[in-house]
Amino acid sequence: MKRKGFVRGLFLTMASLALMAFSVSTCPASQSSANTSTSEKDQKTHYIAYYFYTSKRCASCYRIENWSEAAIKEHFGQALREGNLRWKTVKVDHPENKHFVKDYNLYTKSVVIVEKNGDETVRWKNLEKVWRLLQDKKAYFDYVTGEIKAFMEKS
Repeated sequence: MKRKGFVRGLFLTMASLALMAFSVSTCPASQSSANTSTSEKDQKTHYIAYYFYTSKRCASCYRIENWSEAAIKEHFGQALREGNLRWKTVKVDHPENKHFVKDYNLYTKSVVIVEKNGDETVRWKNLEKVWRLLQDKKAYFDYVTGEIKAFMEKS
């Protein structure tokens, strides 16, 4: 029993340290604006808040998913209804989703906010502090909603 607690603590410590090493990353937007066959709807800027996970999850992993979804639905209801913001959970150990690991430099379960222009990724940010705020729901909600709001306002 002590070994299980030690391993979990070690994992959370390593995950927290690794998360601190990453900051906002960007992907260049498509340089091709001359594509006239693309519909206006496909070029619409929108945001996706992702929760990336694998088959093996602990109580903290489920908490990150549940609290993130609740915070987003509570604070961004209108943006969700209008399609300006989308909430998606993605199991990255499915073959068709493995590209996300490389696309967003994932190494553990993560919440990532992405700006899209049509299907093109413009920029993204990994919300690194989610692991460190799991003991304080209000601080967690404030962090997630504040980061998403600031990210969406930078456009």
